Amino acid sequence: MVATVLAVSGCGAGSTPGGDAPSSAQLTAAPSPSRSIPKTVEARCKIPAKGDVVQIPAPGGTLSAGVLGEGSVGVVLLHQTSGAGFCGWATYGQWLAGQGINVVMLDVCNYGQSTCDEALLKDWTAQVKAGVDFARSRGATKVTVVGASLGGVLAMGVGEKAGADAIVNLSGPSEWEGVPDAVTAAKATTVPLLVSAADADTGIEATVLKAAVAASPAAHKRYVAMPGEEHGWSGISNGMSVDTVFSPLATTVLKWIQGDYRT
Repeated sequence: MVATVLAVSGCGAGSTPGGDAPSSAQLTAAPSPSRSIPKTVEARCKIPAKGDVVQIPAPGGTLSAGVLGEGSVGVVLLHQTSGAGFCGWATYGQWLAGQGINVVMLDVCNYGQSTCDEALLKDWTAQVKAGVDFARSRGATKVTVVGASLGGVLAMGVGEKAGADAIVNLSGPSEWEGVPDAVTAAKATTVPLLVSAADADTGIEATVLKAAVAASPAAHKRYVAMPGEEHGWSGISNGMSVDTVFSPLATTVLKWIQGDYRT
């Protein structure tokens, strides 16, 4: 098993998609196994959140996830590159849970507490599918995949193939190893697609992302400009664990998760 934690703030890399759907038995997540590993979102992310940290079986490893809330409307949140894995989503995940959303915040391979062999490490589709399938096993009948930066690339690149009912891409780079480029990915996206980025974000080609949205055959699609130089989850909130300030984009993403594509 490869069990690596990266401590970077940009985006990571990957390779080929694929993988079979896990059986119903495989979808039973186990609590984090080690006493030294936090078993709650609050303990791991240092915010007052009511959620557990679980391990989701996947072909060739286990993916750690923070789970909050319950219900038939689900979301899988994919993080940007960060040694803390999903914790950058924790305040928004808690807010979504408070709005009645079934939330799965997923650590992809080599981040947070996930452990993967080489095949799973290269298989972005299998990783995202494990999160989507787990959200469904928790009662979600509709699952939106929302990703920031690296997570945005994965959401748009493999989200529909992994079973997502809708996709939100926040500041995903237009090209990334192991997934289709933004325009190619969007051309294959038929589920509702929301993309957001800042024109002044020097690491993102906003014009390419706008062209990608235009190229998608999805009946519901939208591009939303982020202000200033915001990137990924910083476009959603100020990230504070207490008295968090959420942006209008946070509400727009919530509406898309709920299936309201008018805003």
